[in-house]
Amino acid sequence: MLEDLTRAIYAGRYQPGDFLPTVRDLADEYGISPSTGRQAVNELQRMGLAYSGYVNGKRGVIVRSRGRTDFHATDALRPGRAGSGTDAFTENARKTHRVPAKRFTMVMRVPPAHVARRLGLPADTIVVERTTLQLLDGEPWSRERSWYAPDLAAKTGLDSPHDIEEGTIRRLAEQGFRETAHRDEVTDAAANEEDSADLGVILGAPLLVQTRTAATDTRVTRVTQTVRLGGRNRLIWETGNEEGIDAIRRQLAEGSKLADTVDDEAPTDGYRESTEGSEL
Repeated sequence: MLEDLTRAIYAGRYQPGDFLPTVRDLADEYGISPSTGRQAVNELQRMGLAYSGYVNGKRGVIVRSRGRTDFHATDALRPGRAGSGTDAFTENARKTHRVPAKRFTMVMRVPPAHVARRLGLPADTIVVERTTLQLLDGEPWSRERSWYAPDLAAKTGLDSPHDIEEGTIRRLAEQGFRETAHRDEVTDAAANEEDSADLGVILGAPLLVQTRTAATDTRVTRVTQTVRLGGRNRLIWETGNEEGIDAIRRQLAEGSKLADTVDDEAPTDGYRESTEGSEL
């Protein structure tokens, strides 16, 4: 049964966004127990081929799009970044021809110990916690959570219970807190209950966790932790001047055209119109 469902997904019988048969329907069709059907569905989710979620108000197990999505992790930090009314996630999504959406929440609470330590605050300090669940083409894709010291949040309006469409980096800069340094830590993790609910994955599914600590010349401004689906994303860091970065992008684009193929494991620029964007 698992092999049948996997082949059906790859053959296009089930398209991204389609519901898979329910566990009960699978049990009836294959003459198996519901628990065996559930195991097969869980394995499809573990493989990254499906997720639990909603489409048009109906809940079920839904086929995911395939391929990796490029995310240029340094784009939001580039000094020459053009003014825009959208944040880095939205900008990156559109470059890869995906439709972005977000669900935002803000609370004030005591942060995890490692966050308080990075912010230089006592462990019991209540901070502003801003969380955005990020979706691509309706699929839950990543969760970005940032923590801010209460004094900084009050000065910059980050204690508002609303999403900031232009992005918090621009908001901080506008209010006199231009970030000049960033430290990124990337590791893997297994999905916990919150991850499972937010991203539609099973417990223990592989995740990629990026923790960024940002600062001005004089103080830490924020700690941001982004949780992404393991095996579904490719993080790209670009450093140097604009001319050099553009030269690298042009060469990658030209190399891909000459090869006339799409290699899911090879680096891609995520900026051009190409067959890659349609696959992601």
